[in-house]
Amino acid sequence: MAGSAEIPSTQSRCLSSQIWSLSAVVLLLVTVTTAGADGLISKSNATSGTEVPSFYVRAVTGPLAGKSVCYVCRNGDRPVVIVFLRDLGPDVTALLKDLDRTVDRHRADGLRCFAVLLTETPQRDSARLQTLAFDEKIELPLTVTGDATTQGSTLAFPRDSSVAVVTYQDRRIVERFQFKAGKCNEPARLSIVAASEKLLNEK
Repeated sequence: MAGSAEIPSTQSRCLSSQIWSLSAVVLLLVTVTTAGADGLISKSNATSGTEVPSFYVRAVTGPLAGKSVCYVCRNGDRPVVIVFLRDLGPDVTALLKDLDRTVDRHRADGLRCFAVLLTETPQRDSARLQTLAFDEKIELPLTVTGDATTQGSTLAFPRDSSVAVVTYQDRRIVERFQFKAGKCNEPARLSIVAASEKLLNEK
């Protein structure tokens, strides 16, 4: 109606969602814990309970290889682990293999996982992911997207970290972990596997 100051409900919800996302990112940045002996940059619950935003990636492996996919949308309310990567070091390979086995054990319980390599050279890095999946027999979907995908959202993580893991249930973040390059060692991987299995108790 002309002259009305009322904001349409859809626009209002969108604005509220954006403000909440920005607040969550700021809160995350001010509650990061210092690195310990296990190489952990942070383990934070600052964004716990906030909604995981939808985002598209290019699937490199799995049934949807070659397609643009929103795995957040496809997995719906299932318990999910997302692994964000900036490199493919030996520690990353070990983490992906651990999570692949974990998902395989709990597939009937609905547990899902996918990995996202943030890269500005998707063609080159897609080939690297294909080789990794083949050599290490990794079945979970490996994907690529640009670094800008996570910026400004609750999924953002510092550029000085190489690996970020987000666990969520019902599209709400439960826990998140961040590591520097080469620092996602065995104790850290066990913590991530435990956090993944913990999701099954929260269904």
